[in-house]
Amino acid sequence: MEQYFIYAGAGLGILSFILIIMDHFRLNSAIKKYRMLIRGLSDKNVEDLMVSYAEELENIKQNLSNNIEKRLSAIEQKLPSCLRNTGMVTYNAFDNIGNNMSFSIAALDDNHDGLVITGIYSRENSYVYAKQIKKGQPVDKELSTEEKEALAKALTNA
Repeated sequence: MEQYFIYAGAGLGILSFILIIMDHFRLNSAIKKYRMLIRGLSDKNVEDLMVSYAEELENIKQNLSNNIEKRLSAIEQKLPSCLRNTGMVTYNAFDNIGNNMSFSIAALDDNHDGLVITGIYSRENSYVYAKQIKKGQPVDKELSTEEKEALAKALTNA
């Protein structure tokens, strides 16, 4: 019976030796990876490096936030002058033409300034006209019925 204890002890000793050798190789692999990680740090330690990276990241975030706010305020200042209110009417300009091929489109900004574009389609020709609008009224030309309707739609979208 004592012989079995000797064999069991020897087997456990060999198993322990094998496990120690395996752990040694794993530890060496981890040490190599650690050395590769800190190779370029020179005399800085990892904590100082991480703190400097965090500060740099915070500075970048702050600059980006300031830039976005400046751009957003510039856009908000320009927004009232953008053509945002539109109205469109399609119609038949001539009795012998179908499918509502003619159109009038009104585009206005928040001050009700903009333009009305009219396209008239016939079998032989197509014509496009533009008329200026100031404060919701035509500047120098009279509007047709369809143009007035398109302008009214644009004014109701305002």
